[in-house]
Amino acid sequence: MNYDDPTEQSAEWLRLAIAQMSKHEAAFHPVTYAVWYEYVSGKNEALTRDIDHLTVNARKLNDELTRRMFDKHVATLTPERAQRINGDLRRMLGAVAESTSATDSKTTKFSESLSSLSRELATDSTGTLNQAVGTVLQDTQDLQQSLDALKQRLVATRNEADQLRGELDRVREEVLLDGLTALVNRRGFDERIAALTASAKSLSLVMVDIDHFKRINDQHGHAAGDEVLRLFSRHAAASMRETDVLARWGGEEFLVLLPDTRPDEARMGFERLRRLLARDEAWGEQAHMRVSFSAGLTAWRYGEPLRDALARADHALYEAKASGRDRLVER
Repeated sequence: MNYDDPTEQSAEWLRLAIAQMSKHEAAFHPVTYAVWYEYVSGKNEALTRDIDHLTVNARKLNDELTRRMFDKHVATLTPERAQRINGDLRRMLGAVAESTSATDSKTTKFSESLSSLSRELATDSTGTLNQAVGTVLQDTQDLQQSLDALKQRLVATRNEADQLRGELDRVREEVLLDGLTALVNRRGFDERIAALTASAKSLSLVMVDIDHFKRINDQHGHAAGDEVLRLFSRHAAASMRETDVLARWGGEEFLVLLPDTRPDEARMGFERLRRLLARDEAWGEQAHMRVSFSAGLTAWRYGEPLRDALARADHALYEAKASGRDRLVER
């Protein structure tokens, strides 16, 4: 999808989207706005067909139907979509604000000039001219008041738009995060990997798997298993730098990316994490489970496809599990 449209076109879509939102029953929030923005822009044919089918008999979209349209036609597309919608809205509001500010500045200057002229003419006997200037000055002051009111409305609208952009950013973040652990998911990992591989001089990759996780679920229940995943994620994230990437890869499997880190440095870091997790206090009420993890470590070779490094890390993880678990194997 291409959202690089002129400000005027984006403003028109904003107006049409809000008009559509007011006709239906869904609450005014980012999901609703994204759905109707897609609809009125005509860039999402599948969504347009579904909405036209749903509303053929004047049916109104409620929160449930709107969320269904969002999940099916918007959230499943590229994560950049919400960001581009944000950009359109931001450019439109910025242009309106800039235009209003410029007009306000010119009107203020004009008003001040006329005020000065009127003061000078007040001492002159030419009453007719003074009266004319006074009339023009009054008209200018009226215009200034109108512009002040417009500025206030614009500020309120821009504040609402800022809130909307913030909520859209949160929606976008939710698409990139794992709901259970709050770590990045595969999609979030994919967003970050390109920049890391372009800038990092060296990079270590670690594939991690919680040992005997199925047994934990079977013996203690899924709630206990979820808590194990959350605790592991919390301790692992706390042991890493801001530049490191810790992602939930799926199930009980995690992927760690360590920029500018040699394999021996990565190994030392994971051994520290292993010692931490071996202590009962790390697991709270789950301490009786004796949770451990296995890991496969490899170095990404500059210029190689990432899938090759992932395959090596996965193979090293398999070796760690096959040789007894609770260990790290490097390939």
